Amino acid sequence: MGDIDGRINDSLDSLIEHDLMLGNELKSMLKSFKAEKKVIGYSFGKLCFWHYEAFVDCLNEDIYKVAAAIELLILSYDIIDDLQDKDTDYIWSKTPELSLNAALALLVMSSRAIHDTSFEHKDIAIRLLEQYALRSISGQQLDVLNTCRDEQSYLQMIDQKSGSLTAMSCVIGEALAKGKVTAEIEEYGKYIGIIQQIKNDILDLKTWGPKNDLLNRKYSLPIIYLMAKKNSVSKTVINYYNKDIVTFLDNNVTELELTNSGAIRYAVAIKNLYKIKALNNLEKVAINKLGKEYLIKLMK
Repeated sequence: MGDIDGRINDSLDSLIEHDLMLGNELKSMLKSFKAEKKVIGYSFGKLCFWHYEAFVDCLNEDIYKVAAAIELLILSYDIIDDLQDKDTDYIWSKTPELSLNAALALLVMSSRAIHDTSFEHKDIAIRLLEQYALRSISGQQLDVLNTCRDEQSYLQMIDQKSGSLTAMSCVIGEALAKGKVTAEIEEYGKYIGIIQQIKNDILDLKTWGPKNDLLNRKYSLPIIYLMAKKNSVSKTVINYYNKDIVTFLDNNVTELELTNSGAIRYAVAIKNLYKIKALNNLEKVAINKLGKEYLIKLMK
């Protein structure tokens, strides 16, 4: 799988370097942003690759270009999300006005890169990219509004925001191979995104710093659960979210309550329910062993 990452990385370099519409300053910025992305890996691009590879007899090398195009889109969303949240120290957060231009360029480049491939079904892939990208933006809008304050609305929001992007990556790969998509792949693709988002939500609460959702008055499943408890800690958290200027959050007490109240266990249980749903759908899809192992790894 490391080789797939390498091929996607090479395609990203080529897309940026050979784009005649980009000025040198913008190219340099995109290269530096991509370098940070390389450290994380190209999970969305690999989802596309495995779902293409599963349904073809002969590999079209342009699949790495499509995988790279998806990663361009994901990078643009990462940049925009971080600029909105103002809670990271990635290189793009240092120059927000310029980084926004870079994000806009990445959005255009992603669609155009797929259009320039030799795939018979590339028009379907572009439509899917646009469809799921817009759905994700709708979810991001809800996230920024911070109005999803119960389990159902929060899960619907991350289904749109995060689930759309993982589903998109899976179905584009399938569509390029078959010219159509199946419900099972779209479903477990969404579930993978939801699982990853819940994992991130739990992780963000374990560090009392800029990304901590509690400190930022953001809602997530553990916080929603904690607020529903009728005790002194939950009342303190609610007052803090209501911007009571005299309310002070004691990190030790709050972190202890997140564990002892069952808030973290509750979020893990919801995540595991989605894992079961995803695995049930995966069993209905003929994908090779390496691809299946990669998908299962993302569901943990």
